[in-house]
Amino acid sequence: MNLEETIAFLQRFKNSHPTAMKAEIEEEFRKRCKAEKQRSVYVGDGFVLRFCEANSPAFSGCVVSLAVVCRYPSLMMVICIVRRDRLDFRLANVTFLRRISQTSQNLRVDNIRGTFLGHDIMDEYKGVENRPENFVELFEMHNETGFDENIARIVEATNAIVGRPNRFEATGTLLDNLMDAPARAAAALRSGKYRDAERQLCARVEAKRNALLQAAAIDNVKIRGDTAEHIVTGAGNAHRLDDETFDLGAGRQLIVDIKSKLLDRSAAPKAYNIDKVLHSLAQPGRVFSVFFIGLDATRKIVQPRLVSIFDPTLISVTRIDVRWSARGSRGSVQFSGDVERILAPDYRSTVDVAGGRELLRRFLEG
Repeated sequence: MNLEETIAFLQRFKNSHPTAMKAEIEEEFRKRCKAEKQRSVYVGDGFVLRFCEANSPAFSGCVVSLAVVCRYPSLMMVICIVRRDRLDFRLANVTFLRRISQTSQNLRVDNIRGTFLGHDIMDEYKGVENRPENFVELFEMHNETGFDENIARIVEATNAIVGRPNRFEATGTLLDNLMDAPARAAAALRSGKYRDAERQLCARVEAKRNALLQAAAIDNVKIRGDTAEHIVTGAGNAHRLDDETFDLGAGRQLIVDIKSKLLDRSAAPKAYNIDKVLHSLAQPGRVFSVFFIGLDATRKIVQPRLVSIFDPTLISVTRIDVRWSARGSRGSVQFSGDVERILAPDYRSTVDVAGGRELLRRFLEG
C-alpha cells in the first residue's frame, strides 16, 4: 500500500476499534500491510512510518532520533499519533523539525544525535498545515530545501536552548543539611509514622490492584508510569519530585516518588532528577524515599515497597544518566541492576548512612 492507502486503512481500523491504542494498531498494521520494520520504524512504499501514543491534548513525548530521520532523506517521514479518540498524522522530515530537545548536548552538523519530541514538529510550514491532505505539497517543499541547510538550522536552534537555572549550589548550611540527609533517613525509618506512611501507600495499591494490573499492560513506558502514579495518588501527573508527602513529626517531612516496575521485564526504571533531590534534601527535616510498585499482569502480582534512596541495595543500582536532562543539569538517576530484589516479599529496607553520604558526594561532583 502507498501512504494514502495506509493512512486510510489505519483510520478505518481506529474507527471500527475505538478503544485500540498504539500496540493493537501497530500489530494490525504489521500483519496487514507487510511493511518492513527497521528497528523503531516501518519502511513502506515511498514513506517511513513511526507509531507514537499521546494520552493528553499535547503531544510532547519522544518520537524518534534525528539519526533515523536522516537515514531516509528521500522518503516521507510520517508520524502516526495514536490518541484515545482518533489518529493524527504529521510529516517529520528535517524541514519540519524546529529543534532536537532530548540527548542533544553534543549535537553538531558533523555529529548527528538526539531525539525530537512531539512539540518539536511544526504544525505548519510556510502557511501550509501539516496534515495528510497536504503531505505531497509539503514534501515537495522539503525537497526544494537543502539537507545541510536544514541540519544547520536545527543545530543552531537546538544550541540556543537555555537550560533553566535549577542547578544546586552546595554552600554553608545547605551543604550541612544535605550531608545530614542519610542520618535523617535512618532515624525516620525507625519511626512509627514512616511505617504508617508505607502502610497507607500499600493500602491504596491493594485497593486499586485491578486498575494497576490493567495499567501494566500499557505498552508505552511513559504512559504506563503516569497511569500507575495517577491510580495511586488520584491526582494528575505534575512530574514533580513529591508525588506524595507525609508529616513524620519532629520537624521531618517524607517526600515520596512513585515508580512502577514490570517484574517480567529487565528494563531499568528512570528515576529522579538529581538537582531536584539535592535542593529538597538541603532543607532541614526532609526525607526522600521511592515507592516502587512491582507489576506482573500475567501472574497477577502487585508488589509495593517504600525504600529510602540511601538503602544499600538501591545505592548499588543507582546510575547517573545525563542523556535526558537539561543543559547544565547534573542529570537524572536510573536504577540499573537487581531492582527486583527490593520488591521481594521478604525484603526489609535499611539505610546505609556512610554509603548515602558517598552517593551525595557523587551527585555533587556531577
